[in-house]
Amino acid sequence: MSKFDTYFPWFGLTFVHTWLFFEQSLGFNAVIFSIISVSLITLHHELQGEKMWWYGVCGHLIAATAVAWHGTDEAAVAYYFSSFLLAGLVFSVRSSLPVALLNGIAGSFMVALVASIPVLIADSQQKLSAMPFMSGAARRRAYLYVAPLSVTVVFYLLYCVANPDFFIEIRLPEWELNVKLVFYVIFGLIVLCPFFFSWGFRNLVDWDAAQPNMLKRFRLDNRGTAIGLIHENRQGVIMFVMLNPLIALFLLFNFLQIFIPSLSHVQSSHSEQVHQGFGTLIVSILVAIVLIMYYFRGNQNFYSRNRPLILLATIWIGLNALLAIFTCYKNVLYVDAFGLTYKRIWVFIGMMLTVIGLCFTLFKINHLRTNWYLIRRNTWVLYFMLTSYTAVDWDRIITWYNSNYAQEFDIEYILALGNTKLPYLKEMQEKDDPRSKGYQERISMMVSNAYPPPHSWKEETLDNLWLKARLGK
Repeated sequence: MSKFDTYFPWFGLTFVHTWLFFEQSLGFNAVIFSIISVSLITLHHELQGEKMWWYGVCGHLIAATAVAWHGTDEAAVAYYFSSFLLAGLVFSVRSSLPVALLNGIAGSFMVALVASIPVLIADSQQKLSAMPFMSGAARRRAYLYVAPLSVTVVFYLLYCVANPDFFIEIRLPEWELNVKLVFYVIFGLIVLCPFFFSWGFRNLVDWDAAQPNMLKRFRLDNRGTAIGLIHENRQGVIMFVMLNPLIALFLLFNFLQIFIPSLSHVQSSHSEQVHQGFGTLIVSILVAIVLIMYYFRGNQNFYSRNRPLILLATIWIGLNALLAIFTCYKNVLYVDAFGLTYKRIWVFIGMMLTVIGLCFTLFKINHLRTNWYLIRRNTWVLYFMLTSYTAVDWDRIITWYNSNYAQEFDIEYILALGNTKLPYLKEMQEKDDPRSKGYQERISMMVSNAYPPPHSWKEETLDNLWLKARLGK
């Protein structure tokens, strides 16, 4: 496809971008623009059959929906980063997520525009030179009329200076240049340029494409290397023999502490225990994955006597999964007593990511997958987890759960949340709930200021419409 032919969708999408976003906050405009841009880019680059492209599109549309639904800062960040990812996939649609994201960020910050200018100029010159009216005969005819016309205009201007009344005054309508609009159009051209004139690190893309998902056996050249493989296998066996009983003892001790309080000598709150357990889990799972990536990175997978190492590594993964489940259980107890908070929600999300990462690690060692395979899969899981997280109104869920099920209700924490908490607090106020006493004036002020009118429908969100209906505004 010609570079010249790409001008039209680029300029057209820039016009849509300016119309939807100029002097507007994010809202419904985000999901409308995403649908239009994804459709146009997919058809322009013929990406309909590319699986990785649709992975990126799904995450982007989830983030766009989150923006149109909630309009939170987290949703906006996910929306922008998913746009960078799509720009990187345009450059190389089969890149892994880290490589595509890096290329998308690099290409979006004016690099793609600057890099494409020489190509655009050369392509435009080629197009113009190929047109019939720019042939040699056409240029000679133009020269025949240009010189006389130019001289005539010069003499007309001289006569006008000699007699000002001879000057023909042409009045144009008064028009003031909107500098902000001009700069915003330029900004739109820059950020949308990588979707049509993509740019990225080609060497990095080639290296990424050369990394296989399946392990291959490399024949050993000498006996010394074989001895090193045997030594590495024994070292791994010894390490996991030492680590597995340690983590098993740690799990048993934590379990007994629930039923034997006298085992807890260090004075700490339940919250501190949960967060310490969560931190321990994150460290242990990272160490577990790094160790397994090291020992199962190459020919160790094809060593005829590697079954003990595989068995011990599998036990290590299982014990880390039990640690994740146990930490999740302690978090459930804490939520039941003191309610939901963002930290406790992130403990659950961390547990889910941990278990998924462990499952992929187990799959790697049993199906001879490479370390890069593990990175590719886990980064896509993280991408969808984070974009999906922004699509949930956690403020509303926290307020609803804590007001109905938590044994202790921390109203100060609830008051610090977003506006979607207000219908539940207003309901508590109308029922004269004793937990809202002393906060009625503060709640009433929040309700009265809850729904600032948007500039237009473009920056409206579903949460704002829901608030307007529930609060009777």
